[in-house]
Amino acid sequence: MSGTKRDKTVSGKNPPSSPNEFDTRFLELTALFEVSQSLTSTLSLQTILENLLRIPMGHMLISRGIILLKKNDEPEFSVSGLKGLPHQLMGKLLSIDTPPSHAVFVDEVDEKNDWISFFKEFRLKLLLPLNSSQGLIGIVGFGEKIGGKLFEESEVEFLNSLSNIAATAVTNGLMVEEIQDVNRRLDRKIQQLNTIFDISRELNTTLDEHKIASILSFAIMGELLVNKCTVFIRRDDQLDLVISKGIDPNLKIPVKVLEFADPVIVSESERFSYLSDAGISVLVPMRLQDETRGLISIGPKITSQPFDEAELEFLKTLGNQAMTSLENARLFEEALEKQRLEEELNLARTIQQGLLPKIMPDTPGYEVAAVNLPSKQVGGDYYDVISITPKRYGIAIADVSGKGAGAALLMASLQASMRALIRDDMDLDDMVGLVNNIIFQNTDLDKYITFFYGVLDIDKNTFAYCNAGHNPPFFIRADHEITELKEGGIVLGMMPDVMYQTGKVTIQPGDRILMYTDGITEAMDASGEEFGETRVKQISESFPEASARELMEHVLKAARSFSAGDSEDDDMTVVVVRATQKPDAMS
Repeated sequence: MSGTKRDKTVSGKNPPSSPNEFDTRFLELTALFEVSQSLTSTLSLQTILENLLRIPMGHMLISRGIILLKKNDEPEFSVSGLKGLPHQLMGKLLSIDTPPSHAVFVDEVDEKNDWISFFKEFRLKLLLPLNSSQGLIGIVGFGEKIGGKLFEESEVEFLNSLSNIAATAVTNGLMVEEIQDVNRRLDRKIQQLNTIFDISRELNTTLDEHKIASILSFAIMGELLVNKCTVFIRRDDQLDLVISKGIDPNLKIPVKVLEFADPVIVSESERFSYLSDAGISVLVPMRLQDETRGLISIGPKITSQPFDEAELEFLKTLGNQAMTSLENARLFEEALEKQRLEEELNLARTIQQGLLPKIMPDTPGYEVAAVNLPSKQVGGDYYDVISITPKRYGIAIADVSGKGAGAALLMASLQASMRALIRDDMDLDDMVGLVNNIIFQNTDLDKYITFFYGVLDIDKNTFAYCNAGHNPPFFIRADHEITELKEGGIVLGMMPDVMYQTGKVTIQPGDRILMYTDGITEAMDASGEEFGETRVKQISESFPEASARELMEHVLKAARSFSAGDSEDDDMTVVVVRATQKPDAMS
């Protein structure tokens, strides 16, 4: 700031030269004392600033005045007090890199200071710094005196002294205002915490996902005065809309949007700005265990006011709390679903085991052994041994596609159909064709049954069979020759009116028929290798003298040992038939 002759006049302090001047100085000191009392009698910053302008302007008939207070450590000053100037200037920020350090007239300030144009524009003539013990805190500016009179040296001294006294009062006012602001923010925080506590308590009264989202949306709308709110929940690779208030329910937001952890004001984000067209102002992630699992979108305030930091923090906390409640609801629903599945599995096991024969019919000259080991998930394995006549026995094994009660019920339909159709005068292939039509008419296309049915004639020592897409049983002769029983057709239930073929083998003493379901061959070890048909053949060859029950147990034990309990997702069923006597003895 360059000095001038007028600057020296402003800053000079000459003693009174006459009694009249002495009286004038005395009056000024008295007025200064009274002003000082007025300034220090209140802690209200606005009152202090108003008095700082009103008293000297009234005392000296000054036309206009302004007070600018410094903003933190930045070279910015905010218009904080006005008299005789447009009210719109309040709050205006002015950057002043080289503020005056003493009283100075505006028209004597170097034009290189860009900020001086502001004071000239509004016809301010005199600037005085507000210096406190903390340094410069503001600037006071006064316009010309009414009538165009110049400021006298004594008047400048008076205003300078007044500004020094006022600086302390302004500092105190700023401190009080800061304390009040902290208290207001603290009160608001307490209110928000109480609100969050009340809402959380209400959220925890229900485990219904939609009701939780509804409570959350109404709480946000009421607390922040908004009329638009949506809640999305992440499910797999998409965001599902749970509730929508005032926003298009068809709004789709990609799941990749969740890659942020703090609330975002849409208008300030280039990434999310496109959502403004949908009436969204704020996005709030709903997080749990450091992972974003949901999203709240909020429209603008009814008051058109911007969202502040405290409100965004409130939304973040509330959203996270709601996500915990939603997760509890999800876990509860999972527990209910698990319970329902357990009940379904128990029902399926009851149905399945109830359809298997309790006691094997007596088959003179033959051993028949069978076992069904249910899986954890319950499949649709089925076997049956039925006495058609005293000399003829129907033997069946089947595997229904799918798991659970549905598979068990389909198995029940198969058993009922087969037992209703079995007659001694019906050809085997015709019976299988009729069963296929019944299954086709009563199931969906994705449901089917692999089925093997044979008739053992203990008088003729023959075994006629029809294989409807089942794992081919092994016919193991006493001389170790192995034949697969493949003759038949496609699986049951795929299409109607299928023509099936029949096969027949003659049985000699020591011959065996080994039937099984794919739970045996598809049993896997830890590396993912299947047990396979080759191992089943090897077992039958390794125990040529084994009884029907012993061979059945060897196969089952080997398959279970191979999987070591790692593969129990399918039933394991084995049926073995063994001729024990010579044909002539059997007759």
